[in-house]
Amino acid sequence: MKKTLQWLLKAFVAGCIALVLLCAFCMLYYNVPVHHNNPSGATDYVWESHKFYSRGIDGFALGRTNNEGHNNLSDYHEGDAIDILLMGSSNMEGFNVAQDKSTAAVINQLFEGEKFCYNIGTAGHTMLNNVKNLNDALDKYQPEEYVIIECISMDYDYEAVQAVVKGTFPDNASHSGGIIGLLQRLPYLRLFYTQFFKDGALAFGAGKDEPAAPAPAVEREYSEIVSPLLDMVAESCENHAVQPIIVYNNTLMLREDGSLYSSTDTDKLAAFSQLCEERGICFVNVIPSFIESYEQSHKLPYGFSNTSPGGGHMNAHGHSIFAAEVCAAIREMEA
Repeated sequence: MKKTLQWLLKAFVAGCIALVLLCAFCMLYYNVPVHHNNPSGATDYVWESHKFYSRGIDGFALGRTNNEGHNNLSDYHEGDAIDILLMGSSNMEGFNVAQDKSTAAVINQLFEGEKFCYNIGTAGHTMLNNVKNLNDALDKYQPEEYVIIECISMDYDYEAVQAVVKGTFPDNASHSGGIIGLLQRLPYLRLFYTQFFKDGALAFGAGKDEPAAPAPAVEREYSEIVSPLLDMVAESCENHAVQPIIVYNNTLMLREDGSLYSSTDTDKLAAFSQLCEERGICFVNVIPSFIESYEQSHKLPYGFSNTSPGGGHMNAHGHSIFAAEVCAAIREMEA
């Protein structure tokens, strides 16, 4: 009995030492702040403020969140002037690239002080989440000119869109309290949970942000499904005197011969673009520029040296193209 207890004690101590060492390693390899509900409603949740983060599983990046918990190079204080508000998924959040290589940072570099873009892109926030939060985001930040909404799918479920319209679409949940909140502060356990539990991927800012829409129970015209969503965007932006810009951005596929192509339904893409135009929404499709750049430079807009080719999140090259397309669209509208 005594030997058994001694063995158990040694095993426990060894396990604790191993956990400490693994957590120390993950401080640089995979260190993600805890997120909590956003009281402003501009996003479903925000990360801890002024927290160091690092990512080594999908790109290599490290940085620090700002005072609001968003990924910006500067803090935000109530009343600060914002020209362009950026909303989107984990790609716009930009935790997978250097902070000065994210879309918002590159937009600011391209405008050279002429306009200021503030980023509230957040992992797990689909087009539906962002439209649901749009009024609150515009109320809080009061952008003077534009709001950019990233869109990474042309497929939408009718019932989900109706839930957004009715205000019943669910938020991304936060679990920052209790034992779960405590365990989230151990970097290795965060990594383990993200890698081995499907539901944990979204909670910790990994995985896909825009799931494919399920097959509809009733066949409906595409415009009938999407129009209410775009109506909400147009109405919210009109009420806040701001110009909406929806930017379509989706992963691309590699053929066996190395060429790049998009699996987007071209009919839906054309219909979505037309519906935006009818409502005064500027629609920007960055996919052709992604493909053109790849054909010229053989650089993929998605993926890193530690992901499959073209897999994972948007890389710095993709962010630079995205930002350039947005700036070009804005300059064209202002010409």
